[in-house]
Order: sequence, then C-alpha cells, then structure tokens
Amino acid sequence: MTTRLLPRLSRSRSRQHALIFACAVLLVALSAGATDLTVGWISRLPEVDYVWNSEHPDIEGWPAEDEVVTWRGHLRCWTDEDLDDVRYVWKLDGTVIAKGEVDLQQGQHAEVDISLPWSFQRRSLTLAVDVANAVAEESESNNELTVFTDALSVAYYVEQSLYDFFRANQYRLKIGSTSFENWAQRTIERYNDMAALAVYPETPDGVFDRWRLQKIVIVPDRALPLVPLPNFGEMGGEPNAATHPNKDDRSVDLQWGFTAELARSFSDLETVSLANPFYSSRALLHELGHARYLTDVYGWNLLIEPKTTISLVEDGNLVAGSRYLPVVDGYLYKTEELGLMNAEYSYIDRYSAILLNRIAHRRAVRGNYNEPENIAEYLNDLPEKNEVTIYERSGAPVRNAVVQIFRSEGESDHWYALNFDASPDMNLTTDANGVVELGRCPFSADGKVVHTWRHSNVLTIVRVKPEEGDALYGVLESRVFNLAYWRGETDVARHELVVGPGGCALAEPLQFQPGYAARTSAGASFSWSSVGATTYEVWVALPGEKPKLWASTSATSVPMGIVDGDVFWWVVAKRKGCRSSRSMTWRFRAYPRIRPARR
Repeated sequence: MTTRLLPRLSRSRSRQHALIFACAVLLVALSAGATDLTVGWISRLPEVDYVWNSEHPDIEGWPAEDEVVTWRGHLRCWTDEDLDDVRYVWKLDGTVIAKGEVDLQQGQHAEVDISLPWSFQRRSLTLAVDVANAVAEESESNNELTVFTDALSVAYYVEQSLYDFFRANQYRLKIGSTSFENWAQRTIERYNDMAALAVYPETPDGVFDRWRLQKIVIVPDRALPLVPLPNFGEMGGEPNAATHPNKDDRSVDLQWGFTAELARSFSDLETVSLANPFYSSRALLHELGHARYLTDVYGWNLLIEPKTTISLVEDGNLVAGSRYLPVVDGYLYKTEELGLMNAEYSYIDRYSAILLNRIAHRRAVRGNYNEPENIAEYLNDLPEKNEVTIYERSGAPVRNAVVQIFRSEGESDHWYALNFDASPDMNLTTDANGVVELGRCPFSADGKVVHTWRHSNVLTIVRVKPEEGDALYGVLESRVFNLAYWRGETDVARHELVVGPGGCALAEPLQFQPGYAARTSAGASFSWSSVGATTYEVWVALPGEKPKLWASTSATSVPMGIVDGDVFWWVVAKRKGCRSSRSMTWRFRAYPRIRPARR
C-alpha cells in the first residue's frame, strides 16, 4: 500500500495544480542562466523485456554472456551557450577504458556510448563529464556517476512541472544537487547502501541485488498513468499514477511515477535529513519494495485503529486496551521486525532481506509495479507441524492450560483489515511442558494466509487459561512460521510464545553525534539518547567493510576512533524482558585518517 509520504492520487487533480506549474516555470526561468552539467543516468541497450511468468528469470530477460551491449550515458546540460569539446571518460572498476569529447548545444541534452561484452559478474561502471574542469558550473560535484552493471533496472516517470520544480529548487539543499536526476540517483544510492548493510544471520553478505536507474521519462502534466487502469483508485486510492505509471513497460524491473501535484508535498527544501523527502525519499524505497514483491511487515503489528476490530471480552469488558491486552508504547502488540517494510525506512528489515535474496539476480516475473501479481507469494511457506511452547512473563511454562485461538475473519474497506470475533476458532490444551500443537496453519480455516486489501489473517490472538489464576493473552505471527520454514524446518518447527501483561518495548534511540551527513574528525564520539536500556550496542560499517559491533556500553556515548571515509552507524538498545530497539542508520564522513581506538 502507498505510504503517506508519497500521497495517494485521485482521478481529479487539484485546482492548485495550475498555480504549482506556474510557480515552477517562474523558478526555472529565474535560474535559467545557470550552467550545469550532470550525468543523469546510464542505461543498458538494447532494452530487454522481462518474461512474464518466466521459470528462469535469472537468465531470461538478461543479455547472453559475452553479448556486446551498449552503455549509454545521458548527460543533462543546462547551458545558455554552446559548449564544444567537453571531455568525458568511462571507467570500469576504477580504471579508465575510454575517453572522448562531446559538443553540448544550448538547451539540449546529450548522450555518450560505450560498448562492452556482457557478463553476469558485478562490475562498477563510471562516466565522468568535464573531467578537465573547463566549464564553470553551478555544481562541480555532480559530474560523475557510477553504476553496478548487474543491477536490477528502475524507471522513473515524472511529469514536466515536477521535473522543473526539482531543477529550480534542488540547489537549496547546498550539497551540489541541481536536478531531479541528482535526487533520483541519491535515492538509488541510498537503497544500494542499505542492501550492502543488511547483514543478518540469514543474510551474512547482505542483500545481493543492487539497483540502477535505467531511464527517466519526462511526460506532460496529467499524462500519468500512460496506460489506463480499469480499477484506478479502487483499493484505498490504489492503483494510481504513482504505483502504475506505465504498466506495459516491461523493459525494467521496477517503476514509479511522479505527478505534478507532488510538488506541494515538499515543504522543506533545505534540510539534509532522511526525514526530508526532498533530500531523499525513504518512503519511495518502501514502495519500490512492494514492486519487488515485498509485503508490509507493519501488518504484523496490532493496534487499536479503524482497520482492526477485536470483540473479545474478559470480565465484561473488551480485552483490547485492558489489563489483559494493554497498550504498550502505542501498540497492543508490536512485531520485532523493524526496518524498510515496517516503520523504519533507513535499513532493510531481516524478513525482507531474506525474501529479496530468495529472488536475487532475477528479473521481474509478474509485474514491476506496486503491487505485482506475485506480491507476498511466500506467506504460505509454513511448516507442516508447529509446536508452540507457551510461557508466562516470569519464564515459567504454562502447563495443562486451556488454549483458545482467535483468527482474523471477515472483511472491511481497509488495507490489512483485521476482525477478531468473540468465538474461538481452535480449542486446545498445553501438555505438561507447556507445549501445544497447532498443525500447519492456525491462522485460517482453509489453510491460506492472506495479507491484502480488505483482509489480513497474519495474526492470531491467543487466550490461555491456566489451571489457576486469570486468563493470559498473547499474539502469534505467521511471520515466525515463515522464518522457521526458510531455516529448513519444513516438517516440524518449534516456537515460543510469551503471554500475559507486563511486556515492554524500548523506544528507538535518537542519534545525536555525528549527525547525518556530517563531517567529523579525530576526538569525536558517538552519542545518542537514553531509552532506559541496560546495554547499548554501537554498530559501525567502515568503507568497503561489513558492519561490525564497535562498542557495547551502558552509557550513551563512546569514543569514535575510526578511520576516514564514509561511515554508517546505528545503535541497538537492549534490556532483559524487553523487546530490543534500533536507531536509524546514519552516514557521516570522518577525516583525516586516525588510528582506531583500543577496545
């Protein structure tokens, strides 16, 4: 589903659209005298469509090994005079492989090509323009672009006045960005960094695939979607011009549309922050995750909200929000799986990282838009037999207790609608060890897990009545069944469920220093907010290296003592009896080279 940071679009456009367009044109006119060159994107030619329902998407839709392909660099040239003999170079894995000169005409863009044999081996291909620094430009830092040759391809369709709005305003960030192209590449780069950093036990080398912007297609205002959608907006505003800009374009693996009216959503044109979509849209990466077949992991959260109905009663009162199933940190239940497809878009969650690697090196197969026909096709990867040991908060198993399973059934006009009525769907008893057997799929009567518009059954509410004392409640996720199945526990899987009030969730640590995109030097420290944890783990990824545990402390700061370069860091907060929490992933540049601190 489309997040709020990328507004849902309706068939009718606002009357403000004309004003936005007029302002954008005026702003472009004001800056029209500025000269700037940039490498907008690098496309691979000829374009090859993905094969619908391909059984071999790791081969079909790709060039053949050693086939000669053309890499085309698209130079964006905003000049008020012709520029002759502008020098450029191509590099492969950092080594210059070709040089040339190109004439750039006033108000026109240009293309430069290089032909290379195709290989499935990952290579880095770089195009740099004005390498002699002969042109005085608005920005000198956006003249080079590096792509991964084996990357999945992305298409952005953008309406003209929004494109112009970016050209008129990106300079205000003061980072050398001057156009929609620079913004688009920054977002692609952000995803590629997140993929490399998504290191978990199941993904020790991170997420394998990288992305590459294959094309930016500029269209007239109100042109999107280019292909009419028969069910336009029928699912809570989707599909729409953003999710399906050109559903017939199968030349790329991912696509997204940007309409003119989006300009009014950019209220901050100056702050360099992951929270500012005019700098880098994290929500866009979330939406493109759907186009790659990922589902919304936040659907495993349970809240008191319009999409959720919980009719269970205890002591004459509704259970939701009572002492039996209290609200903790805003949630009745909060999945531990945070990241890109949940509430935190600065890193890829473990669940989604595993899923992305299951389709690594594969072209799209049943759609490259949000949502494709194969979205969430993995939800029914469930072990044949599932044994759950039920524990109280004290850690004691709940022996010989009556267990009732309440499924989500029924529909309503919401994404991932949940409806738990007061009648139990399964009545069971734990054994002397607190174990209950749930079969293959306790989430539905027909054995199918669904998670979509109008209905979701990925959660069950579990009521446990011990031999003595009050009833205890817990929530069981289908997600943990998936993880067990992917670990190889396809026949029998064993899980644990903690029931009863008293659970706690730590708030997300807020990073202080070094700030996002900051520059820092020797003597600096990592610092963050206190969230009541007993232990804080500081994780650091140095240039070209995997993330590593840098420090473990009870304090809220540690000395940095690291080498120079672009560095990523985050903090994990832990406390016994509480669900761990994780900060955002921030990047900064450290300089000069300093000796690592002893640990």
